[in-house]
Amino acid sequence: MTHSLKKSLIATVLLVLFLVVPVAAAGNTVLATHDGNNYSLEDFSIFFLRQLGASGLVTFLEQAVVYEEAKKLGLTPTAEEKAKFISENMSQEIYDGFAELYSAAALDKFVEYTVINDKFRKHLEAKFIAEKNISISDDDAHKFYNQNIGMFQPEERVWMSIISVDTLETANEVLAKLDSGEDFNDLASIYNVDSELRSRAGYVGMMERGQGLPPPIEDAAFALEPGQHSQVIKGTLFHVLYVHDKKPAEKFPFEDVKEDIKLLLKNQHVQRYVDAYLEDLYKRELPRFEIKAKLFKVGEDTQG
Repeated sequence: MTHSLKKSLIATVLLVLFLVVPVAAAGNTVLATHDGNNYSLEDFSIFFLRQLGASGLVTFLEQAVVYEEAKKLGLTPTAEEKAKFISENMSQEIYDGFAELYSAAALDKFVEYTVINDKFRKHLEAKFIAEKNISISDDDAHKFYNQNIGMFQPEERVWMSIISVDTLETANEVLAKLDSGEDFNDLASIYNVDSELRSRAGYVGMMERGQGLPPPIEDAAFALEPGQHSQVIKGTLFHVLYVHDKKPAEKFPFEDVKEDIKLLLKNQHVQRYVDAYLEDLYKRELPRFEIKAKLFKVGEDTQG
């Protein structure tokens, strides 16, 4: 995945998450304009609040419960932990973009919520590792290996993005811009006829040979080297591909992956304990919230 694509995907995820944090917006900031029309932060927030509805509030309150429990345990993030999250998980560029839209206090609260929730989950993982005698045998690992052999004997793989358009003329326009040095992800965010692909900057992800790509697209994808884009490919639509990375077919013997499988299975056991703990915590604490906003009063259908 290219750097700009990674930033785009992180930004999308963070922006949706940010909507369930109580924020003080910097006025009714204009996010975009089109043909003389302004589309504001308030327009955007109301739209997503409507989409999330009561389930969005529940998700937020679950995080609030964890936040309060973590603070009782002294897990409040340090300034260094917050800075690390911004640098490694959010990126300074995205943080600065949020700072243009939201107050410093709201943005700091969001970072604190995110980091403290992660710390609390790690605390629970350590707790159950210490308390539970979780043992994974070689037989357990070998059974998992045999049942999931495709994980350990993958076919040739390619990580790719795609731009799909309606006409050959548009496809050639895209190709000309790529050949002149314009960024594939930027163009994919504009030209793709599929809105979901536009939102992902055209990113398809990892595909194995024989996994179901139409033959012309599969042949082109596996013929490219990382960092290359294709010529125009004609199918139902007209396509241009970009390959981020590629791996040959591989076979990993059981002994080479046995310890990794044991760790995976151990972590799965631990996560079940963590999930059960959190479920009990939510059941106990969520009914204790007093909902103030009429929009979210119990019994009202905010999504219908």
